[in-house]
Amino acid sequence: MSRRIALTLIGALMLGACTSTPKKQAFLQNMPAWMIQDQSAHITQGIDSSHVINGQVERSEGIARERARFRVAIHIANRIKDTFTTTQNAKQKPYDDDVFKQVIQAIATSLDKEVQLGEYINPNNHEVFMLVGVNSYSAERLEKGLLGINTLDTETVKQIMLGVKKIFDEVALENDAQTHHDFTKERGGR
Repeated sequence: MSRRIALTLIGALMLGACTSTPKKQAFLQNMPAWMIQDQSAHITQGIDSSHVINGQVERSEGIARERARFRVAIHIANRIKDTFTTTQNAKQKPYDDDVFKQVIQAIATSLDKEVQLGEYINPNNHEVFMLVGVNSYSAERLEKGLLGINTLDTETVKQIMLGVKKIFDEVALENDAQTHHDFTKERGGR
């Protein structure tokens, strides 16, 4: 009998925990869609945040924007991490997290100016959330940053350069497709 009561109580507690409360609904009510949607497919977009301290909203927006931009570098690096690991391992070079963090920093340095795609200030805790996109990078800055990492093999540098180029080429194609360009022969297509 006590086992049945215990199971009933556990079930009731779980049911209560799973239902949304009015407080949760109010919190999500004015939140933009990009805050709650899966953004993992958007490699060159990043979301991050910063708390507003002493009413300095602009300062917090700048911090959130820069963090979101760095998040783009992390997304790109994670996309090419297997290439990094494989080429470094093939040349018997180190491929640990410290070296990979340097690769992320090199990618971050190579990114061109971000475009702000969204901003949300949480009214409950005054935290600024920023969504940014980066549509281009400097291959020269990337190469310089990667060559500055002494432990990277030249083949690894080459493969990372190709991987980053491929990511931005895919983004450019996707952006062109979204703007419905006419690629007929009369319009410059093949």
